[in-house]
Amino acid sequence: MNLKNYLDEVESHTQTVSLGVSEEITPMGFRRLYIRVPQLRKITKTGYSFYALPAQEIVNIWDYIWRNTQWYEVAHQALYYYQHKTLLKFEFAQIKHWIRRCDCWEHSDDLSKIYAQVVEDNATWILPYYDKWNRSDNPWQRRQSIVGLIEYASKRRRVLPYEELIQFVQTLLDDEDYYVQKGVGWTLREIYNVYPSEALGFIERNIKQLSPNAFSSATEKLDKNTKTRLKLLRKR
Repeated sequence: MNLKNYLDEVESHTQTVSLGVSEEITPMGFRRLYIRVPQLRKITKTGYSFYALPAQEIVNIWDYIWRNTQWYEVAHQALYYYQHKTLLKFEFAQIKHWIRRCDCWEHSDDLSKIYAQVVEDNATWILPYYDKWNRSDNPWQRRQSIVGLIEYASKRRRVLPYEELIQFVQTLLDDEDYYVQKGVGWTLREIYNVYPSEALGFIERNIKQLSPNAFSSATEKLDKNTKTRLKLLRKR
């Protein structure tokens, strides 16, 4: 199996619908082709020649593409392919490493969709990695260790116990990275949607420690009276 040929196939097809090419190169070597998300998802869904291959070969191909493409949109198709699926263990064995090449919130959030499904289906596979990422020097790993716990609560049939979720958030309350702090707020908001009284109590107890970005994200869906009361607590 010539993995480079499959990379060329996906890149060539993706470039045919490009609206332009960015000059900027991200820290992980990505450039953008400026393709709208609905069109990009449609490309992924339409399929490539390797879609008829066994699942083990498909994940090998997407893994190679994710690690080697220079195009943001090509890499994103690997994420789209595995969203809303229950991963097999050999698929997770490859995809768990994809966080290493993440350098933007778009890739991070779509990777969270995959990882959160793993938490729901087979939490013991991924939680040891979350423990490591939660204390990593890489901000995208730290963000992933919290956003990837639930992603959106409305999509989850079941979630981890409150005590297990909140310990990952607690570690990152003082994190200095902007995107990690947005992740703290996001995760508190989604924990609230499952465990409202516990999450609200946590926000109240840590009201002064929450960064403005985390506080804003955590409280954006609360009712007006509750949000006003919390804002007054922050000012005291």
